[in-house]
Amino acid sequence: MQRSSARAWGYFFLVAFTAIFALVASGVLQPLDVKAFILVNERWNVPALNAFFIYASRYGRSYFWIPVVFFAWVLGGDKYKRGALMMAIAFLIIIAVGLTLKAVYFRPRPFLVISTARVLMARPSDSSFPSGHSLIVFGGATIALLFSKRRYSVPLLGEAILVSYSRVYVGLHYPSDVVAGALLGSSIALLVYGFGNNVSWFEDLYRVVSSVYYGLLSFFS
Repeated sequence: MQRSSARAWGYFFLVAFTAIFALVASGVLQPLDVKAFILVNERWNVPALNAFFIYASRYGRSYFWIPVVFFAWVLGGDKYKRGALMMAIAFLIIIAVGLTLKAVYFRPRPFLVISTARVLMARPSDSSFPSGHSLIVFGGATIALLFSKRRYSVPLLGEAILVSYSRVYVGLHYPSDVVAGALLGSSIALLVYGFGNNVSWFEDLYRVVSSVYYGLLSFFS
């Protein structure tokens, strides 16, 4: 993808996220959100799959994506190393943006509003909006789609969708939380790519990180 196209899509997703944010903050989306939450969390509940979705929700973010960055850098060629570095940069920005949003805007978790909500995991006390899990996994999946072959990137996208869905299934997020997180995470990843791929600041950083990495390998070998 061309950098200009990545920036255009990044801004588009950012606008879409902003629209959902406005609808959530105004309360307009709440009735539909509650209905969608009940559908996923209660009506589509399959007890035999509870453990699977708990596992996906608990381990599908940092326990999965940190190893993805690590193995892409260690085992991959030049292209995959660049993708790993860009993914790490995107993650750092996503974490900072996500924490800031949760600090300035508080949305009660669905289990605090919906008395019948099934909660299958520990109950967080921070803001429900946006989903931090969706931010991370879709940011990572977007970078993977830009840098890796489809046989790798498509399963990673599937993992991102699964983890995001699991956050509603286990009772910790509204559907709009995960959709907004997916849009914002993808937006940040696309903008990092659009402003960094084949640009001097990224190339300089890549050379420094590569030099340190290979220097350490030489030292310990």
